[in-house]
Amino acid sequence: MNTALLTRGHEPFERLVRTHQDRLFACAYRLTGNRDDAEDLLQQSLMEAYTAFPRFQQGTHFDRWVYRIMHNTYLDTVRRRPRFVVQSLDEVLETDEGTVAGREIADPHGGPETKLMEKTLSEPIQRALDALPADFRSVVVLAEMQGLSYEEVARALRCPVGTVRSRLHRARALLRRSLLGDGTRPARAPAFAYS
Repeated sequence: MNTALLTRGHEPFERLVRTHQDRLFACAYRLTGNRDDAEDLLQQSLMEAYTAFPRFQQGTHFDRWVYRIMHNTYLDTVRRRPRFVVQSLDEVLETDEGTVAGREIADPHGGPETKLMEKTLSEPIQRALDALPADFRSVVVLAEMQGLSYEEVARALRCPVGTVRSRLHRARALLRRSLLGDGTRPARAPAFAYS
């Protein structure tokens, strides 16, 4: 991610971004599930943080402050996202040049960036995270993967600690169900890959 344009002329902000850049990207990746969206989310969050930087309280945790901004930006993005429409792959497409006989299916396993990120967070866990509601996913990412305390998560998400505990409990149950399938295997907490 290129932060040079974003941080030019504001050295304290630039230093903080460089210090926390890897953790911030990891959080964005876990929220979005892919590199491109993570870069977009992180860039947008850092632009908002840069604008709000005069209100940042020196001596507090910069990364947690940006997590809150990132969470809100992510939720806004999810809410604005149009509901997808299921289209048949057999449907014939029409173009200006005539009719096209079908659709191409993108290879989701391609790209070197996908293989690199699989080392950071395993594919089954990321799929299970992607299936969680956005509020649950944010709590899991911040508490389980970024290591924030319940109180820190509550401050970052601006909700009561009880809400954090409740969402985390329900998210863990959903993750367990998703990762263990029909429940025939012994129940255990998911093993997250930490970066």
